[in-house]
Amino acid sequence: MKKTMAFVTLMLGWTFAAQAQEGKIKGLMFGDYYYVLAADEADTKQPLKRNAFRFRRLYFTYQKDVATDFAIRFRLEAKDAGFAQGAKMEPFVKHSYLQWKKGLGDADIYLGLSGTPTWAVAEKVWGYRSIAKTVLDWNKIGSSADLGAALKGAAGQLSYHLMVGNGPGQKSEDDHGKKFYGSLSFKAADRLILEGYADFNARPAGRNERTFKGFVGWQGTRGSAGLEVFSRTNELAGAGGEDQVLTGVSAFGSLPLGAAFKGFGRFDAISHDAEDDRDLLFITGLDYSAATNVHLMPNVLIESSSDRDANVQGRLTFYYKF
Repeated sequence: MKKTMAFVTLMLGWTFAAQAQEGKIKGLMFGDYYYVLAADEADTKQPLKRNAFRFRRLYFTYQKDVATDFAIRFRLEAKDAGFAQGAKMEPFVKHSYLQWKKGLGDADIYLGLSGTPTWAVAEKVWGYRSIAKTVLDWNKIGSSADLGAALKGAAGQLSYHLMVGNGPGQKSEDDHGKKFYGSLSFKAADRLILEGYADFNARPAGRNERTFKGFVGWQGTRGSAGLEVFSRTNELAGAGGEDQVLTGVSAFGSLPLGAAFKGFGRFDAISHDAEDDRDLLFITGLDYSAATNVHLMPNVLIESSSDRDANVQGRLTFYYKF
């Protein structure tokens, strides 16, 4: 812990010093007060009446143009360690990359720990990462960042994001294979976005992983809507088992309810073919914009499954950035 804090102190000192040299510092924080209103008797992670204030995400970011064609980003992330864990929040490196602007034609090249395309488009349209992760992120299908090389660009209304990385995200490489990502999105109209996505993670002993996803989103001036459908296959046949397939759909939307208010909602349905289970997620809430980049959002989150009773949480989520 002392080494971590010493590292953070050093980086903060370096960052603020660099700010004077025309870099940019920004931050983002969100969290909740939550109360578990209903829970399955066997649920030890979120039992009935558990409640707490918590930070679910803290970002501290520094970015700077280091030359005409090159830029860097360094981002630290921290979050609540969890109920009754007795541990302080410890930061880790979320992003650390070099961006070569138009390094290949009109496309930018990213080298280092950068964001993956797995749910980048859908998360932007959803617009409420402070309330919940998108469906792939929620079900731990992939990572938001990976260490490798990426190519991002656009040709007219078509945008692309291609990447090859280690696979484990912010963790160190743990096998000889690599993960390949690809996203193609098309802006069909001023507010309509279509995306096709696929990835392949080469794993040893015949345990490869592959994901396919389709997304359609509508992004208005103040409201949005989206539909995401995916299939994830964990190959086990080569290791003497039966392939595991996870499929799901997520539908979400938000609408203005006045000058400072919006309502939002989401519904996910997940199928675990191997266990013949079904998981459902329902979220609804109200977004009050108290000031620019400051939001207070009372909401209700309901999780249910075919093999357990529903978990119901009432939450007051706060969000702010600078």
